[in-house]
Amino acid sequence: MRNAWRWLILALVLVLAILTVAGCGNVTLKGDSMTAAEVSTLDAFNASQRAGADPNMPHWTQVYLDENFKQWRCFVWSAKKDATWGPKLPSEKTEAPATKAGG
Repeated sequence: MRNAWRWLILALVLVLAILTVAGCGNVTLKGDSMTAAEVSTLDAFNASQRAGADPNMPHWTQVYLDENFKQWRCFVWSAKKDATWGPKLPSEKTEAPATKAGG
């Protein structure tokens, strides 16, 4: 009986976690909050660039800062509904925009 309660509680916690976790695509920002997110994104980009220019910086620091920037940028992209906003890291490929076939 005690084991059944543990499984029930675990299942309840998992259901609540799934229902309450907001994904990156569920962002609504306007006004000052949008400006703050944009500034934070650019600050994260600048930190990543400064770390990349320092030869004494540990590799894990660069990886962390790159990922931090990507997460901020995803947050802003989601709020703006525009995946072209903001700078790209040098490690990100620049691809040509897709063209319509037969057009």
